Amino acid sequence: MMHNHRILSLLVLMLAVPFLVSCTTAPQDTTAEDSQAIRAASKQWVDAFNQADAAATAAIYTEDAKILPPNSSIVIGREGIQAFFQGFYDVGGRDAQLTVIDLHVHGDMAHVVGKYTLTIQPEEGEAISDNGKYVEIWKRENGSWKISADIFNTSIPLPVPEEEMTEEE
Repeated sequence: MMHNHRILSLLVLMLAVPFLVSCTTAPQDTTAEDSQAIRAASKQWVDAFNQADAAATAAIYTEDAKILPPNSSIVIGREGIQAFFQGFYDVGGRDAQLTVIDLHVHGDMAHVVGKYTLTIQPEEGEAISDNGKYVEIWKRENGSWKISADIFNTSIPLPVPEEEMTEEE
């Protein structure tokens, strides 16, 4: 009887080991796939921006996303973001290009640091070129990557006011 008990214990152990090993296997690293998906979504953002499509641009943001534009209040929510971009397109905002400097994925969140260039072409007057930097927080929602927070600012220095000329000059 003791002999059967040993065989039974050995059989249980042999069946349990593969199960236990499979339970302790680390989850698959999807960082490269996620980085690629974020880069693809970022390209969609650039395409929508350059087509002056405010709805398509806003669709790349989460429903409760926030944009922190320079010299302005925080824009909250996809509807507000769509209105923000429509206003920007209405004054001639066009031709954006993004360059990713850092992209790090942390589970269902990621952050991107990058540089941008864009042109503002008013209906009348010369085009204005801008370049600057940005930080985006991305969030995976229902299997898709969306921007949750976006802050950007120009790298062009503010103009220095000319000193008033005195009568002596």
